[in-house]
Amino acid sequence: MKPDKRDFERTIFGGFAATLLITALMFAAPLLNLPNIDMAAALGTPFAGGYAALPLTVAWWSGLVLFFLVGAVLSPLIFIYAYAGLMGASWLRGVEWAVFLWVIGGVGVMTGMGLGFNEAHATHPVMSVLMSLSAHVIYGAVLGQIAAGALIHLRREAPKAA
Repeated sequence: MKPDKRDFERTIFGGFAATLLITALMFAAPLLNLPNIDMAAALGTPFAGGYAALPLTVAWWSGLVLFFLVGAVLSPLIFIYAYAGLMGASWLRGVEWAVFLWVIGGVGVMTGMGLGFNEAHATHPVMSVLMSLSAHVIYGAVLGQIAAGALIHLRREAPKAA
């Protein structure tokens, strides 16, 4: 079956809700004595001429918009088409998708930005990696669960025995 309008609407809503939750957790991390991870600043760095994007600057807001576009629109749109190839309950399919994104992001995108899985210059490199993975797992579970009702018809059915 092909995805329909409801699939897109519900999945993008799920992506927006998941991205909003992760953004709130990202800003609450320092209050919980966890390392500060500011994806808006990281993604806004190219807009700041290669310098760190300071909070509430145009470059920082550009990074935040990019973060939301990827998390709320691009990732959910691809997830719709990947859904049938993933296994398990809908929330677990979302987690599988998010772990895939975490690996691709850590290996490709973040490394290209001078960051990545092994941040030797970070104060807490292991904690940063675990927090990033945890955030992706939460994102995926929320995305998969919210999109579940719309995408259930896209599951591949096992062949029936004759």
